[in-house]
Amino acid sequence: MGWEQPRENSIAALIHGMNHLDGVELDLRLTSDDDLVLHHDDSFASGSYVENYTLAELVEKGDSFSALLSQTEFTEPWQNEGKCVCIELKGPHPSSGKGGGWLAGSARTVHLARMLELVHDALEPFTLPRSSVVLYSFDPRFLKAAKQVNSPYERARLVPHLREWGSSRMKRIIAAPSFITNSLPRLIRKHRRWGAPMIPCALDYLHGSNRLLVTGTSVGLEGGGLERLTRARKGFPTFVWPVPPELESKLLDAGLTAITDFCSPELVELPCGTSRRPRPATQPLGEARWHEMDDGERRELLDGWRNKWQWERSIDELCADSAPNSIPWEVPRIIGHRGAGRTYSKD
Repeated sequence: MGWEQPRENSIAALIHGMNHLDGVELDLRLTSDDDLVLHHDDSFASGSYVENYTLAELVEKGDSFSALLSQTEFTEPWQNEGKCVCIELKGPHPSSGKGGGWLAGSARTVHLARMLELVHDALEPFTLPRSSVVLYSFDPRFLKAAKQVNSPYERARLVPHLREWGSSRMKRIIAAPSFITNSLPRLIRKHRRWGAPMIPCALDYLHGSNRLLVTGTSVGLEGGGLERLTRARKGFPTFVWPVPPELESKLLDAGLTAITDFCSPELVELPCGTSRRPRPATQPLGEARWHEMDDGERRELLDGWRNKWQWERSIDELCADSAPNSIPWEVPRIIGHRGAGRTYSKD
């Protein structure tokens, strides 16, 4: 019997992604009774909105964040093996009436700040290195909300801004001007100014004809486009989504992190003919795992990668962020999208 993909953002999916890959990406929403639920879509097939339900009412629709954190199969690798978790905070659909509804404004900032507080409270009992967790959102008010919350966890922005309403096609159409006016090098400069540890990056910036639509410097995964990307990044960590198997090897060879929907343990060979390395950061060489290596072995790996990809930080700075449970942000990873991959279903 073959592997069966668990429902996206479920505890089973997130445990699988955490252990099979270098970490996971997950989505959180705020329930009507002030709790956090693991759920991507803003609404259900019935047309009702997630934020209008209590956590108890959503028990068959999504798992709670607290229930996930009660699973040692998830938290132990996160704390001890250098695994990474990207947490996306989802804003409510305006028609839900939550977060200010269609008027949004300061109420949306308050909504996001409350989510940040709840995440902080939930994670506080755990020992998590700075390079093991990042929170981000598409909402342009997110960084303002983050400033209002005293939390040690790293933050970034998802750009271009995808609205909470409309079909996927409509969202992309509305976001097109922002995509065109923000080249990836420009977005990297913005994220540096914001103090973000990394940049979430849509694959369209790197692959396909859309990458040529941007004003400013276009980049890519090969030839001159890759050279421009490497010069512009200077090692700035770039997490790319969604990455299909046919581009995975090329992306990792460019020193980038891949967020993937293809998380099956049965995927052992990539379309290019090479063997898949599902844990390039936490198990970079053969059977040896990052947390099992000594400081000298980790330093040698970091020095080689730093030279290959022209990382800006010195080897000593990189080693200062390196430990059995900590991997510098620059190191390329494979991250499971919504745990074990998107499942394309609407409850």
